Amino acid sequence: MANEMQKTGGDVARSEAEETRDTGPTFRPATDIFEKDDVVTLTIDMPGVVPDSVDVSVENRSLTVRGTIEAPVPEGYRRIYAEYAPGTFERAFSLPDTIDADKIDATHRDGVLTLTLKKSEAAKPKQIKVKAV
Repeated sequence: MANEMQKTGGDVARSEAEETRDTGPTFRPATDIFEKDDVVTLTIDMPGVVPDSVDVSVENRSLTVRGTIEAPVPEGYRRIYAEYAPGTFERAFSLPDTIDADKIDATHRDGVLTLTLKKSEAAKPKQIKVKAV
């Protein structure tokens, strides 16, 4: 199952080519995928992202996760140098037909987004009872 969850995009953690003045760099967050019985779980690291700025969507069997981070500036100060830049975390995955897109749950805690993807009923193993005739 986990092999069917195909990731899209390159292997680069940060893409300078996509950086613009308005949005900043795009970061590719580290992601772990686990499978157990009828559930697949993704844990996605998004440090600095608050839950309200996370967007999870499914379109045409493509699961997309986005989250924006802001560069904090203390009130009353102006930034004169910064290594921490505002930007966007983004990942996309192709969902296999075995995942029920209507039953995806998302939780966010301590900068980690956890997605729980439930398998469809058709994908679950079935036991067929043998009848004596």
